Amino acid sequence: MAVAPDVIVDVSGSGRERGRMHGEILRDRIADALERWDAEVGERMGIPAAEHVAGLLGATRFLPAIEAATPDLLEEVHGIAEGASVSHERILAYNLMDEEWWYSQARGHRHACSLVAVAGGEGRGALLAQNMDLPEVMDGGQAILRSTAADGSRTVVLTAAGMIGLTGCNSDGLGVCVNTLSMLHNSAEGLPVAFVLRGLLERRSLAAAETFLHTVPHASGQHYAVGCGEDVAGFECSAGSVVASDGGTTRFWHTNHPLASRDIDPADDEPGGTADSQRRLARLAETAPGVESAADCEELLADKEAPLCVAPEAEHHWLTFGSIAIELGSPPAIRIAPGPPDRTPWIDAAA
Repeated sequence: MAVAPDVIVDVSGSGRERGRMHGEILRDRIADALERWDAEVGERMGIPAAEHVAGLLGATRFLPAIEAATPDLLEEVHGIAEGASVSHERILAYNLMDEEWWYSQARGHRHACSLVAVAGGEGRGALLAQNMDLPEVMDGGQAILRSTAADGSRTVVLTAAGMIGLTGCNSDGLGVCVNTLSMLHNSAEGLPVAFVLRGLLERRSLAAAETFLHTVPHASGQHYAVGCGEDVAGFECSAGSVVASDGGTTRFWHTNHPLASRDIDPADDEPGGTADSQRRLARLAETAPGVESAADCEELLADKEAPLCVAPEAEHHWLTFGSIAIELGSPPAIRIAPGPPDRTPWIDAAA
């Protein structure tokens, strides 16, 4: 798989300035991504995408939580819209990926993401790695966004053109990986996942990240694996609770069903997770104990047997959109495959 020539995007300045640069540089790819998304939404929902966006934004109240917790990121979304010459509402809705899934009751949208976290020691930083599995319609929008904020702090994220981030790491060596937990309670007034992710990456210690997760209201069920220095921790977050999921261990793995949280929506038809999620977790339990390096992570994430590395199927249009493997040293080493890791070159992505 060829890597797009503009896959690495460097932006800097205030939130608005970073967003404008993102939107301008990736304008054509954002337009292509939104055109594909519009078509998929229209087919899935049976209404025009613009009507669906209006319904999503009208039925939810995410803006107060975003403005309270991550105002600079809301400015970044405004900037992306301006730079790409797209309405703010459309870009905002595109960044509400997990929230759009539960709003539209897209129950098939849960077969996504496998991660592993390993604490460091003996001079080695912790390891965080994951496959980011997304709908096939998003393929082609992969980007590595490297941001320098006005205060000089730097963040590197795997993202899709037009989105503020999916998974990543900051220059202080704090990394975050994620898993959707769609069976947990959601909230139409919480902080959406993309903003939680980037908000975490504004923190400079594991303790500060944990405090942030316990402080903000959560819009969607999500597992956040956070690492900094030699330490790692996992948290299952939902509208009703934030629960540690790592069991106090120095090595853990996660897929798409809760291991600790009991804040489960009783209306969910698969509260224990899909057979696929269980199968991927079992595969990680077999193989992740042997992971000791980023190279081991890259080999693990390319595994198509479980499958950890997902390929589209006739009745299941998902794929591994990209992968990340982070060594949380000082400075951190960040490697990203902007596509399925079994056939996409890994890039040294640290700024």
